[in-house]
Amino acid sequence: MRLSLAERASLVGPFDYIVLKTIYEDRDKSEYIHYLTLKKKLGQKNVKDLKISLLKLNKLKLVFKDSTSLAFKLTFSGLDILAIKMLYVNHILNKLGSIIGEGKESIVYLGYDFNDNPIVVKFHRIGRNSYKSIRRREPYKKSWITISVENAEREYKALKCVHDNGGKVPRPLGIAYNAVAMEYIDGIELYRVSNNAFDFTKLYNEILGTMRIAYTECKIAHGDLSPYNILIDKENNLFIIDWPQASQSEESLQHDIRNIINFFRRFGISDDPQKIFDYVRGIS
Repeated sequence: MRLSLAERASLVGPFDYIVLKTIYEDRDKSEYIHYLTLKKKLGQKNVKDLKISLLKLNKLKLVFKDSTSLAFKLTFSGLDILAIKMLYVNHILNKLGSIIGEGKESIVYLGYDFNDNPIVVKFHRIGRNSYKSIRRREPYKKSWITISVENAEREYKALKCVHDNGGKVPRPLGIAYNAVAMEYIDGIELYRVSNNAFDFTKLYNEILGTMRIAYTECKIAHGDLSPYNILIDKENNLFIIDWPQASQSEESLQHDIRNIINFFRRFGISDDPQKIFDYVRGIS
């Protein structure tokens, strides 16, 4: 039977963690790190433990062994384990539960804090196509690990800034490697809402207000805003989620505005895109 991520995390001991972290730290030098390099970094006294650990980590699919040499690289699951361990040490995550969402470049888990309150843990995992695109654009060849970690950092910073300035986003709880922990929102996506009892004008204004906070206070546009990443909870509060593509791009801002205006048109709400563009940028 295949072990869950939580079960594999429970099997990773202190020295295994050190091995994973050492491989992580070498991520941008080469795709694989050779056993001899690991042995040198960790010291001769740990040779036996290193061999045992690598066999174990490979069996748990936390590292991958090169087919032609004694070299290893971190897997997405290995990176996730580093994040889980750090979130635990930082007293943010006590237990990891089941998967509650999965996108092209992330997996979202339900977790529990040390008071047994539900939280969300989002693991960023850059997709193959996105990675190839970034590698073509940037002269400095970052690893998929570094890009995944940067995406998590970008989302956490966006959530924290927007939340601290009064925007409608989940409260961020912490970050570790490629994982962002945030409050759990028990709600549904905006595109699934069809109840006429909703005050859609209020929802519309709150979305624009949060976009304005993001752009004027945090200097970012969401970059991928749509009814699919806006949640409505049981008290009809809204939360804008999924911020890893946040940037200062006005083109992204215009794209977000078009998506929102087009969606709310079905509820009899109509607005001039230029007027909203000026409002969100703080010009009017």
